[in-house]
Amino acid sequence: MASPEFIKPKLLINDVAVSRARDIANRVLAPSAGQNDKAGRYSPEAVESLGESGLLGLMLPVEVGGSGLGPRTFATVTATLAEADASVAMVYLMHVLGTATISTARPSAAPTVTPILREIAAGRHLSTLAFSEAGSRSHFWTPMSRAHRNSEGVRISAKKSWVTSAGYAQSYVVSSLAPEGVGPFDSTLYLVPAETRGLSVAGPWDGLGLRANASAPITLDECEVPSNFQLTDDGAGFQAMLNVVLPLFNLGTAAVALGRTEQRS
Repeated sequence: MASPEFIKPKLLINDVAVSRARDIANRVLAPSAGQNDKAGRYSPEAVESLGESGLLGLMLPVEVGGSGLGPRTFATVTATLAEADASVAMVYLMHVLGTATISTARPSAAPTVTPILREIAAGRHLSTLAFSEAGSRSHFWTPMSRAHRNSEGVRISAKKSWVTSAGYAQSYVVSSLAPEGVGPFDSTLYLVPAETRGLSVAGPWDGLGLRANASAPITLDECEVPSNFQLTDDGAGFQAMLNVVLPLFNLGTAAVALGRTEQRS
């Protein structure tokens, strides 16, 4: 599987996007970051500001209303947000990862995901990843759950851990072993809307640091996922995690750490 176009290096950093991130960091994030972290309070107003600025669609193709920008600008924007509030930067990072996965969905999912991508680009939709599971330890790429096929698509039951923006995102990119998968890497990725019956936040988030990103567990209890919400071919989830998610995750977490360093310097 070749690297998606948006992961390929783009030499220029977009100053307009960075300027918008800096404005949000100074005007919206910095005044309440300390209080939000102390209280473990998620910041919907931060997400709203990111949406209004166009930053939620930073790396989406211009064809769906996105900015079509690359990883250099993404890293700079993320670090800029993290200087003021690392929790919001992590919310942003996980949204970009979810969005990147949705935007590389298999062709048969295009009629479903394209309107969602347009909503993201318009700032009206926040997404996130739901990969890690109880029992998988730190191996987020090896889900313990297995999807079960039915006449409409699949049915998924799973206990997901550390889901950033849990209860606030409009959609979750969910991993599960393929119905006929025979090994731990035979996973498939699905897009599960937040309103799906059987999906719920399983408990509060009370972390040590980054307390304001709502990184809580969620439960999928017999969630029905139609076939047009299947993002990868059966068993191709692992490749998408390695080729789409992991490069941006590594870059984004480094940018969050860099932002925190700049904040403390």
